[in-house]
Parts: sequence; C-alpha cells; structure tokens
Amino acid sequence: MSDEEVVADYDVRSPASRTFLTVIGTIGAVAVLAGLVLGASILMRDTTVSTSEIELGESAQIAIDAGSSDVRIVQGDSDVIRVKARVTSGLRKTDFAIGRRGDEIKIVSGCQTWLNPGCGVETTLEIPPGFPVVINTTSGDVDVRKVVEGVLTISTGTGDIDGSGLELDELDAKTTAGDISAMFATQPFAVKATTTSGDISADLPGGKRSYDVTATTTSGDVSSGIESDPDGKGFVRATSGSGDISLRITK
Repeated sequence: MSDEEVVADYDVRSPASRTFLTVIGTIGAVAVLAGLVLGASILMRDTTVSTSEIELGESAQIAIDAGSSDVRIVQGDSDVIRVKARVTSGLRKTDFAIGRRGDEIKIVSGCQTWLNPGCGVETTLEIPPGFPVVINTTSGDVDVRKVVEGVLTISTGTGDIDGSGLELDELDAKTTAGDISAMFATQPFAVKATTTSGDISADLPGGKRSYDVTATTTSGDVSSGIESDPDGKGFVRATSGSGDISLRITK
C-alpha cells in the first residue's frame, strides 16, 4: 500500500471522488431495487373483467365520467348501456368502481404505475343506437368504432380521440393535449373537433349534403378537400392551437 493512498488509516482520495463513488453506488442500488419491483410486478400481474348493465330509464341523455380509464365505444343493440372493464393489477391492486347518480355514470379507477408497470383499466361501453351520450376522461384515450345515429360528445384532458366507421348524426370531440381522428361511413350533420395541442383529421363520404367549413390552427398547416358552402345543410368546425388539420371527402 503506498503512502499516496492511505495515511494513518484514512482514505486520502479527494472529496469529489468519494462523492462520485457514493452517487454511483446509490444509483446502482436504486436500479437493482427498481428491477426487483418490476420483476415482482410482472410475476404478480393479474387481469380481471368486470361487467355491468345500466338501464336508461327515463333519461334523455347519459353522461359518463370515465376518469383516467381508456375507453372504447361500440354499438349496442338494446335499451341499456353495457360496461365491460378489464382491470390489470400488479404488486398492488388497481382501484376500480362504477356507480350512477341520476343521468351520470361515474367510473373511478387508479393505480400507481411506478409500482405496478402495465396496470390500469380499459373500459368498453356498448351504447344504444341513436341515444345521446357524453363521455369525459381526465387522461384516457377514447376509441369509437362503428357507432350509428345520435349525438356523441367526447372530452378528454390528455388523450387521443379516434373514431372509424361512424354513422353518427353529430360528433363533438375535444381534447386539451391529443390528436383527433374521425372517419365517417355516412354523411353526418355536424362535426366539431377542438384540440389545444394536437392534429385533427376527418374523412367524410361524398353525398348530397354540403358543409359550411371552418378550419383554423394557430401553429400548423390546414388542408381541406371539403368545399365550404355557407348555405350548406351541415357544418364542420376544426380548431387546433398547435397542430395540423386535414379534412377530406372520401368516395
């Protein structure tokens, strides 16, 4: 052992080098712990399915508050709303509950993703044809497939809204931070899409109905293949704070 390394049993390495080694050791310990948590969570991962049927009764419209859950909306064939939730848990159980008060259905879900990688709730809603439904989420994505008739209103804080095969009379989609995409199988009466930060795209089939079109973005490009008719029998409103807008007529 040389005199340059140790004097009177004291480590004479610089304070900077000792701090560096301490930091490296701490990072290594945290990485090992995170790996153990991740491995345990994967081994303990479990998915359960919850199903519910909610009678519409005398309601003229139903509002669904889905919280942080991702939502898939499909067409039902009865006078009830069916709710199917896939609840994935890990080291700790994912919270999930559903209830109704008046015309509002509330879905409560939550999990600690840092402790339970892959945890969460995916909810599928079957809605009756032609019945007005309002969907609200805080941070979930909303996916709409082949819904016919009626008015569908969707609002999400941080999530994407994606629709295809739509035969709705009216779609009103709004997100604070996310993209909006809507592909229609039949001509709607009205399409309203608003995002603070994200892209908007809408495909409408050609037909007898013409549209009064307004498409604006603060920072982005606007491409519209829908000729605007101020006297049109329908209207399209697309507004983005920061993003591109694409509107098309499909055959």
